[in-house]
Amino acid sequence: MARMLEKRCDSGTTAGWLRYSCWLPPSLLSEQVRRLAIAAAVGAGLWGYGMVMDLVARPLAIGSAVQARNIALEAACIVVSALMLVYARYSTHDPEVKTDVALAYFVVNAGAVALLNNWTHVPAYAMSGLLSWNAVVILVAAMIIPAAPARMLIAATIAASTDPLAVWAAHLRGAQVPGLADTLVLFMPNYACAAVAVLPSRVLQRIGRTLRQAQEMGSYRLEELLGRGGMGEVWRASHRLLARSAAIKLVRPELMGAATEADANQMLRRFRREAQATAALSSPHTIRLFDFGVTDDQTFYYAMELLSGRDLDSLVREFGPLPAERVVYLLRQVGHSLAEAHAHGLVHRDITPANIYACRLGLD
Repeated sequence: MARMLEKRCDSGTTAGWLRYSCWLPPSLLSEQVRRLAIAAAVGAGLWGYGMVMDLVARPLAIGSAVQARNIALEAACIVVSALMLVYARYSTHDPEVKTDVALAYFVVNAGAVALLNNWTHVPAYAMSGLLSWNAVVILVAAMIIPAAPARMLIAATIAASTDPLAVWAAHLRGAQVPGLADTLVLFMPNYACAAVAVLPSRVLQRIGRTLRQAQEMGSYRLEELLGRGGMGEVWRASHRLLARSAAIKLVRPELMGAATEADANQMLRRFRREAQATAALSSPHTIRLFDFGVTDDQTFYYAMELLSGRDLDSLVREFGPLPAERVVYLLRQVGHSLAEAHAHGLVHRDITPANIYACRLGLD
């Protein structure tokens, strides 16, 4: 079924998420999740650096070899970091799942650091007056992983507790360790860092809330950018009350050459008249206009029917010329749409293959 578009931005789509975090807009969450691959690469590099130091630098400096279990643990962490890198970059899981996996990766790294702290030294005593590397691990994870504040606090607290648990494990194997109170005091900076780890999540939450409010157009909420062109942008959007998706077209007056506020106001009045006239069209071959309005920053928006299909321009470019019978079938529907528009005194002015959409409507 052919549907005439009032105007259309340049073609282009991006894959949408099956679901997304309720505390961050999808665009911001997906951008943050892409950083997880970088964090995993840095983690692999740091563990590799530690292995080289233990295998080469440490024996040369102090004349003693590092225990094989230390090297094995560092090698295992390099493998885990590499797997995390591949998962973060190539997995098709939605951002929430990737965030949960990143939190688990964070805790595993903290546990490995805690084991090294207690395998390399006499447990806890040699660290007196020094910060555990886990304090750094916690703060770095807080700045990179886009987890909600409560989830970050839980993961950071578990990570902070890996050092005391490693001391307890050393006690079970017969090593001389400080008492419980001394151990908790020794690793109190870990827990202080765990409390501070919530702050980046709260800042990101505040940014997400501001961005979500900026993306609300009347009763619609922007979800996914579908295309961008000379007149503005087209977004997939959802209605806050109805179970209905829509295509929101944003038109900014400055992009249309409005140099002054008076020009912008005149252009917005023209867009409003055109939207009202378009909304009056009822041909099944004309895209339906649900709503329209102006945002606080003077951006005009249309809420239109979200079509499932493709425009004729991309159809011909990918599959070649259409059979004559199908061309006639589509053009008769285009003619039906234009005939009603002409009867209402409207002229399309941009009838191109890119502005004709072949799609499904019900069973047609």
